[in-house]
Amino acid sequence: MSGLSLLEQPLTQLSIAILLSLLLPASRVQQVLTQGLQQLGSRLNGEHYTARYLHLAGGALLLCLLLPLGATYWSLSVLSPWPALLEPLLLWCCLDLGRLSRALPQSLQQSHEQQPLVRLTLAPLCLRQTDPLSSLGLHKTLAEVAILRLAADAALLCWYLFGGIYVALLFTLLRYAVQAWPLKLAHWRAFGLLPSVLYRAMAWLPFQLLALTLLIYPGSIRAIKAWPQGRLWAYPASGRLLAVAAAGVDAGLGGPRRYTDATDYYPKLGSKNYLNAASTRALLYRLVIALLFWLSLAWTLVLVPLFKGQVLHG
Repeated sequence: MSGLSLLEQPLTQLSIAILLSLLLPASRVQQVLTQGLQQLGSRLNGEHYTARYLHLAGGALLLCLLLPLGATYWSLSVLSPWPALLEPLLLWCCLDLGRLSRALPQSLQQSHEQQPLVRLTLAPLCLRQTDPLSSLGLHKTLAEVAILRLAADAALLCWYLFGGIYVALLFTLLRYAVQAWPLKLAHWRAFGLLPSVLYRAMAWLPFQLLALTLLIYPGSIRAIKAWPQGRLWAYPASGRLLAVAAAGVDAGLGGPRRYTDATDYYPKLGSKNYLNAASTRALLYRLVIALLFWLSLAWTLVLVPLFKGQVLHG
């Protein structure tokens, strides 16, 4: 494998996208994409329509968006003088890693007097209302947002490696559609059902692999015992991941939260101990190391055959 072909490897493109996201987060691009999908969905999602119609409308809008996006990307890849740069740029637009790398450390370092700043920092990253959150609520929000968004990043990169850029494009569209048409809000429940089902189906295996990876840390006995708690969650793969991550640091996630003026009560996952700044930081470190483990393993599988080939031909 030559140096040029190594640069064209999907893993190289993926790594470039990760570096771009860390250096220059695509926060504004992601906000525009989510708001655009929300505005498009609002034109078709009316309270006077039947649930059956809204199911079909959500799926039809998804298809109407996917085909032009795929055709546009194909045209750009043919016409662009640097087609190899398109894939990292597309992945860069989709990764939340850069946004989280800015927001989470700042939120963890805030003192009790600076909690309003933490609420403002977390508000663009989550659906729930952050104004009424206590210190415990802020830590739970921070941990849950980090786990689920980084897991979605991992799922996106997995699909890119195993399915190519068009499968990654499909997963990205589903991911933003789920954020724009959230099932947690009653008026989007029928319209956003099909995108949510498809997203959950594609995210299932990567979420399972990440949850299994978190079992290798100290506290694995607690994490294994918490594994069945995932069935309590609306999406068991997410619930399992949250339960394992929380139990590993001997803390709890889930519980009440507000998406509207009413309080929703979600199952409690992990252990019964309260989450604090130290356990939140430990949970985030474990999550980042788990992702680095899979990235390092992928690079090992690419580089070892390369070095063996050089030795044999040397």
